[in-house]
Amino acid sequence: MALGPCKWISTITFAFLLLIFTVTLWSLESNQVQYPFAGDLTKMILGKLEGWSLGKHGVITEESKRETKSVGPNMTSCHPSYGRTDLLVDCCPPGFQSPLPFVDFQFPDPQSPLRIRRPVHAVDADYIAKYDKALSIMKSLPHHDPRSFSRQANLHCLFCTGAYDQQNSNAPLSIHRTWFFFPWHRMMIYFHERILGSLIGDETFALPYWAWDIPQGMVIPDMYTNNSSSFYHTMRDVSHLPPQTADLNYVSDTNLSPEDQIDLNLAFMYNQMVSGARKTELFMGCTYKAGKEGYCNGPGTIELAPHNALHTWIGSSLNPGREDMGKFYSAAKDPIFYAHHANIDRLWEVWREAHKQQLDIKDPDWLDSFFYFYDENLRLVRVKVGDVVDTIKLGYSYEQVHRPWLNMRPKPSYPPKLARQMLKTKEKNKLEMLSRTHVSSSELDTHGRALDASLTVKVRNHWRKKEKEEEKVIVVHGLEVKGDAYVKFDVYVNLIDQFKISPKFREFAGTFAHIPGGGAGKRKIDLKLGVSELLEDLEADEDESIWVTLLPTTPSCSNVTIGGVRIQYIK
Repeated sequence: MALGPCKWISTITFAFLLLIFTVTLWSLESNQVQYPFAGDLTKMILGKLEGWSLGKHGVITEESKRETKSVGPNMTSCHPSYGRTDLLVDCCPPGFQSPLPFVDFQFPDPQSPLRIRRPVHAVDADYIAKYDKALSIMKSLPHHDPRSFSRQANLHCLFCTGAYDQQNSNAPLSIHRTWFFFPWHRMMIYFHERILGSLIGDETFALPYWAWDIPQGMVIPDMYTNNSSSFYHTMRDVSHLPPQTADLNYVSDTNLSPEDQIDLNLAFMYNQMVSGARKTELFMGCTYKAGKEGYCNGPGTIELAPHNALHTWIGSSLNPGREDMGKFYSAAKDPIFYAHHANIDRLWEVWREAHKQQLDIKDPDWLDSFFYFYDENLRLVRVKVGDVVDTIKLGYSYEQVHRPWLNMRPKPSYPPKLARQMLKTKEKNKLEMLSRTHVSSSELDTHGRALDASLTVKVRNHWRKKEKEEEKVIVVHGLEVKGDAYVKFDVYVNLIDQFKISPKFREFAGTFAHIPGGGAGKRKIDLKLGVSELLEDLEADEDESIWVTLLPTTPSCSNVTIGGVRIQYIK
């Protein structure tokens, strides 16, 4: 059928624009170099042209109308940010005000040797000498070189304190307490590792990981305590140096024997990696989309602890925020940061393998979100989250170690039937006491309650037959944290005896370990704890209600208020 005059004009115009568009892109992207505005221009023009070719009669499908909510930084928006509530820091790189050329990430040659990350406690003297040399060179580079150690450390300050705004928005960018926690840190140490290798001409160089989740690795590795090496750092808690066993659920120093601390750590790891992490959001953190309306503040199990807990445990008690490791803005100044996060990265892989990748995030907004890093060739690289999901494609893997925490499923502190009787008695006594003191029900409401003392609330279990693969979740919602101190409280279900409070007992549901900051501002936090397995073991999964206890473990909990506690299901 012949085209009418109007359609001929439209077709010719389209062809002309397409030609101009192609030439422009070729010019901008020659040698793969782009500028930050080029990607936006591409999306805008393609979006306009897309409607001309979609569907029969030009019908636009629901999928084509989808508005992207992927997140990325505006690299020219850098500004000072708060490292602590009383400390304004400026981590912005030199010359950030002007758009810089960048290239899109390319996977390394699959024929290249695979970099194998080994546990620190198993590396030999030759490896330590090689790593020491690479780090010494990195520390000697001037600050204007983005490969320098000071600039590498500042990356964590930039992206983890809200120093950047999001692209096309004045909303701050934050990667902690969201689903960007794992992939962003993977990107950071990936490029850090490649730069170190290039400085000594070794393409097989791989970072070590601090395997603090297994007994052999539960002390600060010796190589980081050698004061004549580049790994040494003064801003650490000297009371936690070897042979002190690391506390993965750290609050304050205890008098536990090494054996008891190891048992406690293993039981805690079981909760954080297995029973409390059976759904994507519980492990990865909450869904974070672009713009102010897309912000979320809900950390995953591993980020809360051991991640936050160990940052605090390592940091110096002589500094107001336990700097350096104890605060986001300063943490990466300590060389042990990179081994710590290599283990965090490894545990992401362990969790993915345990679930056969079935819980991987498929959301295109997550996969298309992007960040910028300098590589070993001084090129600024735009890398998407979807680029870093597969470590083998990235050219590295982890040497496997035994995981004893897999077999540390805890048991109830009391037989469940006896516990149920004791709870009923306690509830009856409490109600009689309240009736005598004329306390109204409104005074028992948790909304806005300050967590200055242990708080136990009766929560409706909302029992129903669970759908396949559903997880029952305790939600402590509307958490608001004031002040700048490390905040921690633990959560228990149907707790009978407060002298038996420990992750070694099945009543332990999880923890809230909070390092203030991270660019979150005053956003309220939702703490979600998976408890399906816990309730089954307590024989309380079909009870009409359960008792949830929030147990403050730091004095700073007096600065915490909660919106309430409820039960919900996650598919």
